[in-house]
Amino acid sequence: MAKSISLKPKRELLNPNFDGYKLSLDGDVTVYSQNVNEALEPKKSNTSCYLRTRIEALHNHLFKDPFHVNHVYYFTSRGHLIKHQYSKDSKLSSSEVVWQADMSELSEEESEGDRYFASLHFPSEDLAVVTNGRGSLHILETGDRMTTQSWLECLQTNTERGVIMQSYIADGEDYQRHLHCLIVSVTTQQELINNEQYVIVDEGLKNAKDVAVHLINWLVITYNGATWEPGRVRRLAGRGTIEYCSFDTTASGLIILCHSNYSFVEDSISPITVPKPKEKVEEKKSPKYTYMQNDEDLIVYLNVGQITREDLKVKVQPKELCVKIKDSIVLEGQFTDLVSADMVTWTIRETTLELTLPKASEGVRWKQLLEGDDVSGEEVFDPQLIEEVNQRLAHLTSDKLDDNPDLDKPAYNPEQLEACDEAQEDLLLLHLDGSTHKTDSLGQLGATQHLFNSQVQGSAIPAFCIRSDVDGILWLPEKDSYTHVATFNAFGYVKASKTMAKFTCASADNSYVAIADVKSHIYVFFQSEAYSGELRNRKSGKRMNTVARQLVISMKTHDEILGLHCDTDVLFVLTEKTLYAYALRS
Repeated sequence: MAKSISLKPKRELLNPNFDGYKLSLDGDVTVYSQNVNEALEPKKSNTSCYLRTRIEALHNHLFKDPFHVNHVYYFTSRGHLIKHQYSKDSKLSSSEVVWQADMSELSEEESEGDRYFASLHFPSEDLAVVTNGRGSLHILETGDRMTTQSWLECLQTNTERGVIMQSYIADGEDYQRHLHCLIVSVTTQQELINNEQYVIVDEGLKNAKDVAVHLINWLVITYNGATWEPGRVRRLAGRGTIEYCSFDTTASGLIILCHSNYSFVEDSISPITVPKPKEKVEEKKSPKYTYMQNDEDLIVYLNVGQITREDLKVKVQPKELCVKIKDSIVLEGQFTDLVSADMVTWTIRETTLELTLPKASEGVRWKQLLEGDDVSGEEVFDPQLIEEVNQRLAHLTSDKLDDNPDLDKPAYNPEQLEACDEAQEDLLLLHLDGSTHKTDSLGQLGATQHLFNSQVQGSAIPAFCIRSDVDGILWLPEKDSYTHVATFNAFGYVKASKTMAKFTCASADNSYVAIADVKSHIYVFFQSEAYSGELRNRKSGKRMNTVARQLVISMKTHDEILGLHCDTDVLFVLTEKTLYAYALRS
């Protein structure tokens, strides 16, 4: 049985009195740019598969280095991995080629649909992991990325075509260094079934029609002291989009934020086993009799069929009950308490015997009617008693939403949310154990919107931001728990209004979050900051001591935005022809 995951926000990180964002002029923003000298990777196949189209459309061509601030990278169509860095002294540096990937033409047997964009991830300060999108994975030794100009290839191995979602360095029980990589691709349910290596245990996935599914490849590559060697391979599959996928803090399992169940289909070391079918649970039989009670009486209802009064014999003593039909006992036993036998009455209503038993001790509630009989009888509750309880608790509830709705009214009224604010599918938070292949914890988050993922300072595990009311709450997975690390006020409401949004990301210190449209505009929302000037709420006249700024950046060109990255003070934007660096606090 999977353990339930509960996400509990920290009250001190919530601001119920948030008064909205104030539009700020972009005069304080300085923009620097460098031309993209080589064409970026071309667009991929014109596929009708939603999952594949989503991967390609939302692919961020700009890769950040979490270990070095203001360092960004991108691939060109010729396979060159280009590096740029920003500093306050030299500003945005010119392009620098640090590595060459294999971008050879596809063979006749291959098609455009077999190729993904090249992707890059940094698991440590001296290593990089690259997939070229054509089934080749590379481990690169970068050295000190602040100074080195070229990287050395340590390992090249064949793998599933796809894009890297995460890489992570962990020390194993054998005291060796293990590199864990997650590569995500798209296949079909029929291809999964036809692959003899895969064992599908999810009945929903097995019985679905020929639909597109995500395939998550979990690779482990071990450093033996001299070289890197490919090791264990595990694969998972599931339907629906993946909003977030990461290793846990020990790399012993995966954390997946999705809309449908995911399960293991292959393990090169510990084969997947199909669980034994569950034994059929017998349906609960209807009770032999029912009874209800109040402070004075117990009323027993017993189905006796079509009989006459002469066929029925009812014998009641203070501690005993015996009911016979034509000398055949149908109900017999010892009462759990005493009854007033001389005041017992009974009658037959159609096919039901109604037996009224006055209690010898009024006000005493019986736990059951007959001693040792907790199977054949069932208590039903008196509607009058239920109404009395409701009346007693009435003072604790109210039929009014708010006695004074104008008092401390928030900046956004949840009752005025529109259709775009509603999530289309329920959100699931899964933790799958890499050894047992089971989902050991599950969070059913309901119709909640996922907003974005972010790399938080001091953590190798990325955080995910989901909507709570109108806010965006950033959750960081930790050992056996999820910690609320930041709140982006009203950002859920704001994000829902950006119908042309393509990329969303936040700075590592959570000081701001940015939304990039498909073209032309970037919207930046800063956290509340202290304000010493005179600023008052227009409606209430209340003086505001803090202000949250909103910045709208209008780009000089209308080229499609292909990449976005937020650093602490610099916002990087990549288009087909230009890399921009916006110094937000210059």
